[in-house]
Amino acid sequence: MRYFFHMRSHDGDEPDNDGLELASLEIARREAEKSAREMVAELVTRQERIDGTRFEIADDQGRVLATVQFKDVIKLA
Repeated sequence: MRYFFHMRSHDGDEPDNDGLELASLEIARREAEKSAREMVAELVTRQERIDGTRFEIADDQGRVLATVQFKDVIKLA
C-alpha cells in the first residue's frame, strides 16, 4: 500500500505528493518516527519550534490513518 507523509506545522503544510510503498501502517509509522527524529535534530539546532509539528500518514484516498507528533519522538529524561 502507498502511504503519504504530510508534514503539518505552525509554519504551514508540506504535502507529500509521492508517498512510499510499504507493507503496513506500522512500518509507515516507524518510518515517520525515524524521519521526525531526524527533523527534530535539525529544528533544535536552528532553534525552531517543534510543538505542533507532525506527520499525518494518509492513504491514496487522502484519509489520515495515523499522526506522529514530533514532540512524541524525543525523550527528555
